[in-house]
Amino acid sequence: VVGDSMLAIWYSEALSAETRVRPCRAALEMITAVTDFNNNINGPKLPVRIGLHSGHVSIGTVGAIDHYEYRAVGDCVNTASRLEGLNKHLKTRILVSENVIAGIDEFLTRPLGRFILVGKINSVLVHELICERDKAHKGQFLLCETFSRALDAYRKKQWDEAILLFEEILETTPEDGPSRFYLSLCREFLIEPPPNGWEGSVSLAAK
Repeated sequence: VVGDSMLAIWYSEALSAETRVRPCRAALEMITAVTDFNNNINGPKLPVRIGLHSGHVSIGTVGAIDHYEYRAVGDCVNTASRLEGLNKHLKTRILVSENVIAGIDEFLTRPLGRFILVGKINSVLVHELICERDKAHKGQFLLCETFSRALDAYRKKQWDEAILLFEEILETTPEDGPSRFYLSLCREFLIEPPPNGWEGSVSLAAK
């Protein structure tokens, strides 16, 4: 338990695909469990946001003699935390880095673009983890395909085309947070274009 959240680590000597599949499955099972819980209670619903990242960490005792704890530290842990927070901006529930899903085909994911997370210099390619691929329905595949075209137009600074595609998504899926997020950016860039050298990355100033 870290503050008001939980940190889980899947440890392996090598960052194999098998090791990275397990946290993805766990995340999807958590969403299913929380959704079932929320559907069966009266009153406030339990929110959940998950961020997954893969990399090297250091594990050991941190602190002084009178106050110390056994914990994992490192950029990997921090990036996972930042991905969890990015869910708030995109109105998503499970965000994973490219490091996590590279070489894995059993999940349906949606690339959401490159983000410069709070406190970072380099951008991270972020995906939304949607479901296991064999359980996905036609509407989810269509959403991913249309969003991919819209994001491509955004990167190419084709604001009008991107706006039309994001609006098309929101007509059928009004709760889609990533489309609403990028639609707002496109409208801003129509008024004030991004600076020279812009490569499509989104820089976040807040968690």
